[in-house]
Amino acid sequence: MTPPKGWMGAALAVALSSAAIAGDLVDHNGFEACWSQAITDSQFFGLMQSSIEGQTLCVAQSSGSCGPGCTYHACDTPACPGGATGCPVTLHSDAFGGDLAGGIYGADGSADDIGVHLSYSVNTFPATCTITATGIVLSYALGYTLQNDGNNGLYSASLNQTLLSVKNYSASADSANCSAFVSAFGPSFVQQVQAAGSTYIATLEAPTTVGESVCPLTP
Repeated sequence: MTPPKGWMGAALAVALSSAAIAGDLVDHNGFEACWSQAITDSQFFGLMQSSIEGQTLCVAQSSGSCGPGCTYHACDTPACPGGATGCPVTLHSDAFGGDLAGGIYGADGSADDIGVHLSYSVNTFPATCTITATGIVLSYALGYTLQNDGNNGLYSASLNQTLLSVKNYSASADSANCSAFVSAFGPSFVQQVQAAGSTYIATLEAPTTVGESVCPLTP
């Protein structure tokens, strides 16, 4: 039987389009509505949530000036997992959601109370205290590059955005002398939590969600 005219060009186009897809998708069954190893969008969102839930990041020790003749060291005890020096922050996440085709997904979250140990010196007189942050409200935003998986699904090719934001918290000190640090040090510590958290959730999400094909796609 003679192949139809133009069959070689069509076959080459199919081969090239398959080559553009990540290597682990090339051999899937193109006659299936969804690739056999694809997961649903609710499962994909569930992986995002479960990757974060209950994990503990470590905010590194920091130092600075607290006024004339005053210096401080924050998160300066071995309180993090494995005995690392820093302030542990245990994260929690609600369910993720978003427009799957858009590649941007978000969730609200929270963190357990955070105890920030401070060692400070005023005119060479040393002291220590603890600031406790409670009622911590977080938000997460993840951004992926998605591509067609060759059937009717989308393949998560890369994780491009991982943002953790602190939306609300309350802070108090365990001594009157430490109260002055609450308003001065609080915003700086929030920035540290956001920066460390955004980097940390990338290490949690990438191994779990990148490389997954999602199908069927729910509108």
